[in-house]
Amino acid sequence: MALYSEMTREELQMELDKLRDQGQKAFDEENWPEYEVLMTKWYLAKSYLIRPTANIEIGRSYRLTEELDQLTVSKLEGVMAWGILMSNGREKAVPLAMLAAHE
Repeated sequence: MALYSEMTREELQMELDKLRDQGQKAFDEENWPEYEVLMTKWYLAKSYLIRPTANIEIGRSYRLTEELDQLTVSKLEGVMAWGILMSNGREKAVPLAMLAAHE
């Protein structure tokens, strides 16, 4: 299997579709550990797909998809955003695709 960083947009989209289907199956079977791994892979692959157009701002707070928390971005490295969690003040890195604009 190729690295996400080496995949074309089309290959990334096929990978996203595959991971979504596998994730739905794991969810339906209530296999939570497998579901969590597949969703992490999905967000990483999605981050490579959106990286060229992602407009993430240092110092801005973003909601974290699928989590009840926010991250204030302090730096960007590749497809990862590093920042401070609002809930506990700890530093955390998340894939770009997990960041949603704070409303």
